Amino acid sequence: MSKRTLPLWLRAGKSDADLKKNVECAVVVEPLNENNKPAVPAPAAPEEEPPKRRLRSNYQVEESKQPDLRVEYLPFVSYTGAIEYYTTFQDVAFSCDQMMQWVEQQQEDRPIPIAFDLEWPFSFQTGPGRTALMQLCAAPNRCLLLQLSCLQKLPAALLQLLYHPRVLLHGVNVKNDFRKLARDFPAVSADLLIERCVELGQWYNRLHGTTGIWSLARLVEQVLRQRVSKDKRVRMSKWNVLPLSDDQKLYAAIDVYVGQLLYMKLAERQRQQEDAENSAPEVSPEIERKEN
Repeated sequence: MSKRTLPLWLRAGKSDADLKKNVECAVVVEPLNENNKPAVPAPAAPEEEPPKRRLRSNYQVEESKQPDLRVEYLPFVSYTGAIEYYTTFQDVAFSCDQMMQWVEQQQEDRPIPIAFDLEWPFSFQTGPGRTALMQLCAAPNRCLLLQLSCLQKLPAALLQLLYHPRVLLHGVNVKNDFRKLARDFPAVSADLLIERCVELGQWYNRLHGTTGIWSLARLVEQVLRQRVSKDKRVRMSKWNVLPLSDDQKLYAAIDVYVGQLLYMKLAERQRQQEDAENSAPEVSPEIERKEN
């Protein structure tokens, strides 16, 4: 590139030092790129600033949903009914035979709902133990506790009661209990029991149009507006050691007692829905054609 020279009118009467100073102040020589066009200057580096947290303009903070009810204000379930506790083979068989006779004496032509639950010991080293206790509740004022940990096999009367055509066993996650019972006592058919049982959590979802997975405690809070005490010292206790303590008996009885109350509440809800559907006025075909 040839060296540029200043015109004579700029050079007249001035020394070389002055000319150089004036040129640096008055003339800005831009560098040329390969196409003889002024090169685009690189953008100035931004000053370093501490990082700032920015929110998108369309970002909306989701409002936290408050629970439908304050669980801490709900009363605990109290049970004052009878608790019948049987530990021998003969006593278990006799109590089941008595309950079966009671079922057959019921005059109403409908299934007889019986709340069902199981308890077994659990160890973090060895896992779940053998089924130790079966709880049954056919009436809210009477609960049966059958100690199975001391039995090698189940009495025939107990199996007949579970398979009775008028008996409708129900509970929360009751299908898993049936599978557990069948693993520990091969005479039990889990498939037959599952075909005829009622899963209370699924029933609640059908009636209310929900899809939740329910535990017994949460379902009691939602439907009965009460709380079930789940004291870990009792829940994780040794259910296979005889005799059971009073706290264990009460805990086991409450589980099937509230199960029977849940069934009654859900059955009432279903009847209300069916009555509302049946009482809805029917639209005649002529009126329907006019509206369309």
